[in-house]
Amino acid sequence: MDGEREADEIVVVPKKELEEKEELIKSLEAKARKMKSDFSRYKEQIEDKEEVIRRKAYSELANRLLSVADTLDRAMDSQETDGGCEVVEKMLEGTRSNLGMTYNQLLNAIGVTPIVPLPGERFDDELHTAIETTPNSFLPDKAVVSLVRKGYMLNGELIRPAEVVISKGGEPGEEEIKTETTPDTILSKFIRRVESRLFKRKFKELKEREQELSKNEEMLRNSVKELDAREEEIKKRMEEWTARKEAEESRIRELEQRKEVLTAELEESKRQLSIIHEHLKALDAKKDKMIIESIALNRYNKELLAEKEKLLNAIEEMERTKESVNAELRELEERKARSIEELFKVEEELEKTKELLNAELRKKEGREEKRKESSLMELEMLC
Repeated sequence: MDGEREADEIVVVPKKELEEKEELIKSLEAKARKMKSDFSRYKEQIEDKEEVIRRKAYSELANRLLSVADTLDRAMDSQETDGGCEVVEKMLEGTRSNLGMTYNQLLNAIGVTPIVPLPGERFDDELHTAIETTPNSFLPDKAVVSLVRKGYMLNGELIRPAEVVISKGGEPGEEEIKTETTPDTILSKFIRRVESRLFKRKFKELKEREQELSKNEEMLRNSVKELDAREEEIKKRMEEWTARKEAEESRIRELEQRKEVLTAELEESKRQLSIIHEHLKALDAKKDKMIIESIALNRYNKELLAEKEKLLNAIEEMERTKESVNAELRELEERKARSIEELFKVEEELEKTKELLNAELRKKEGREEKRKESSLMELEMLC
């Protein structure tokens, strides 16, 4: 029986406590949403910062390597020959192809696109820089005449404009006429000697340029090392961000678990609240019954009030009678007081009379004593 009673008992939770739990759940949900939004914003900020750092690093590396690219470009342009020794031409061609391959590999490695405007192309002030103007009637105004130095773009962003010579739209300059001379035997020997000297000189220049390229390659390696160091720093930041992300995710999981617990408590509270509502309905029915009874009681009260008015009227009459009786009593009291005064006077007179009588009695007793003594004396004398 006790177990059934305990099972049938209803745990009544105050409405204020339910509202506090609902407010707590809402605040926790809002806090979780805010943490998620803050975390997403923080993630976006970190990604933006990483992108800015990456772009800045690549831009600095590209700016440092532009001198190497310019050196390779000048080396390829300077190795043009007007004919001569076939061996020298083959060596120069091989060197030119190697330099071109190195140049292209360098540009591909750093993600740089060269800007090479062709002669006759329209001048673009966003990509080109005019360092000189020359009159030319064969080209339109502000057209590219020749390229002085290449420009470069990194991931769609301009890091250096191309330096060009543009046309002014004037008379063309006089063309130089090249005269061809028919060499003779002595001249051909002299030319071969000159070509051999030129070959030695160019070979020496190639060695110097090779040394310069090795220096530039060393600088490129240092830049790559710096880039690797920055990548390591970015990785460390990513690891820190990942650790922080995991901590935030664990905190979010804890909040979700707490939310589930509070949700279960809220469901239990709602169930208890529904039971309370049923009890409230029963109480409302009792209330209706009590209202009906109160209406009947009001009618009975009205009847009682009518009787009360009658009683009050009777009490007023009794009060008036009481006042008249009190007046009579006061008169009787006054009479009594006068009677008492008269009685006191009579008693005083009686006391005085009593004293007089006592005095007379004492006198009579003295007289009788004297008579007795005289009688005794007479008897003694007679005896």
